[in-house]
Amino acid sequence: MKYKILVIEDDDDIREMLQNYFKKDGYEVVLAEDGVQGVNCARDEKPDIILLDVMMPAMDGYEALSEIRKFSDVPVIMLTAKGEQMDKVFGFNKGCDDYVVKPFDLIELSLRIKAVLRRGSVHSLSSEIIYKDLVLNENEFTLYKDGEEIKLTKKEFDILSLLLKNQGKIFSTRNLYESVWNEEYLENDNSVLTHIRNLREKLDDTVKNSRYIKTIWGVGYKIEKDI
Repeated sequence: MKYKILVIEDDDDIREMLQNYFKKDGYEVVLAEDGVQGVNCARDEKPDIILLDVMMPAMDGYEALSEIRKFSDVPVIMLTAKGEQMDKVFGFNKGCDDYVVKPFDLIELSLRIKAVLRRGSVHSLSSEIIYKDLVLNENEFTLYKDGEEIKLTKKEFDILSLLLKNQGKIFSTRNLYESVWNEEYLENDNSVLTHIRNLREKLDDTVKNSRYIKTIWGVGYKIEKDI
């Protein structure tokens, strides 16, 4: 299968570099020079993954991502010169799946892309999970709550799927991060916390009166077995 990558980047040199590298790596590459063009390409081209620059004129990467999330759950990796923790949290809150800081190594970026695509391919091998009023379908990458669809990002979907398939098991922050991101966990990384919080908001699930994701203080998270 030949995957399609959409590169949304206003820097001509970086855009050309990514196009040449990933074409040689066997991908189909679509290019967009700004956020507005990128949103239109995401809608029309239906890529398998998007590399999205943050700092762009007219419409920055965060705005573009918000627009894309209105019609697509395609995996998005943010490319940015910003490396502060809060910038990453902001990106994850907007719905990105990974965050790569410039200047980046092309081999590392390629590995991150393959990891995200590999996580997506797992869903085609899985089936439907029903828990209380939730119906999670890994074949279709959908989640319904009481009959209404809830849009999740790839990471949110993977976290919820992992917890649902291991009901009763407590996952530490490190366990969740290394299982979902397929990377070594670094202390003080708030990615898991951010995604759990986003999941709870979408599920209307509070910490004190949770019906789904339970916080085990000082230990981690779990979903109780549905008896």
